Amino acid sequence: MEDWKAFGAELRRLRLQARLSVRELARVLRYDASALSRFENGRRKPPPDIVQKLDRVLDSDGVLTSIYDNLIIVATDAAPSPLLAHESAASAERRYIDRTLAKDLGELLSETRRLEDQVGSKLVLPLGVRQTQMASALAVEARRSARVDMVDVAAGWQQFTGWLHASLGQHAAAVQHYRIALELATESGNRDMISTALSMRGHVAWMAGEVGPMIGLSRAAQRDGDALSPTVLALAVQQEGRGLAIEGDLNELEAKLEQAAELVAQGDSDKPDAQYFYSDAFIEMQRGLAYRLARQWDKAVVSLSRGLAGFDSDLLTSEWATWYTAELACALAGVGEPEAASQRASDALRVGVATPGSRLTKFIRVLHHEMSAKWPTNDAVAALGEELRQTRSKQTRA
Repeated sequence: MEDWKAFGAELRRLRLQARLSVRELARVLRYDASALSRFENGRRKPPPDIVQKLDRVLDSDGVLTSIYDNLIIVATDAAPSPLLAHESAASAERRYIDRTLAKDLGELLSETRRLEDQVGSKLVLPLGVRQTQMASALAVEARRSARVDMVDVAAGWQQFTGWLHASLGQHAAAVQHYRIALELATESGNRDMISTALSMRGHVAWMAGEVGPMIGLSRAAQRDGDALSPTVLALAVQQEGRGLAIEGDLNELEAKLEQAAELVAQGDSDKPDAQYFYSDAFIEMQRGLAYRLARQWDKAVVSLSRGLAGFDSDLLTSEWATWYTAELACALAGVGEPEAASQRASDALRVGVATPGSRLTKFIRVLHHEMSAKWPTNDAVAALGEELRQTRSKQTRA
């Protein structure tokens, strides 16, 4: 039942977030408390109907169902991954585990990252989990000159799968993958991946509202600064700035954002593939997000608008990039522009609805609730509310 520990950890996190004891949750569900405890400890696979009830009671927006579905797919091999010919041979005979195989797996990882931009994290997750398991198993068996390359690519797959889980709000599973990525990258000596794993672990801390660990992990990711790719270092620097924005340290926020911008402006001929999306425009979007978190609404609108206007148009339609459109909607509401905020929120909502497992819809719903309280008679806000109601109605029928 090792794989079910990620499900159990997420269940426990959601239960504690809801401020319920195991017995209290069991009473609400009308279910056995000892069975719930075994689910949390990863010692028992929960039945699907209970998973759905847990999602509803804990208001997790389908997180537990998503983890459950992907664990079932991997366990039953219901959707087998398209193994490379070289990979199939390697799984049978150790002598085939060589640098060519590591290179093939690295190229597949790069292609899968781009696929996630197009279809979202939920559809890619089963493939990511399976390939991560395969790459990690091959890394265990790798010997001699192929070992460093295979361990390195396994770290890349672990980091990517951590990102997929984080994108879907599955924090515990994400942390587990980032920790393995950190261990593998430490063995292979890939300092950029070590820093990236620490930064992404800090990103999960931010998602969970843990600002202290977010800042601490971002600082840890910067410790080997002279040996890091400027892009990787910029990732850690700007994330620390975002944490400082939440704490209200606006002077240090500005210093960190400027440092990140300068790092990206240097250019990076050896930019790691995991940071393929990094650019001046992306840093500007990050600046806008930090300003929004600091409630510097005017600055947030300017930076988010500028960043979105200059960002890669092919990536701009991805679910993860659309979050910055949703952040712009929030900033526009902050400066008192409900019409513009509603339009941007509607743009983000359409992407969220079209992307399985997206958390965007919930974000827009919360934003609309706040806007309705502030502008109860505004036509644009009302139209956004009707769009949300239609979305919920369709999801209920489905």
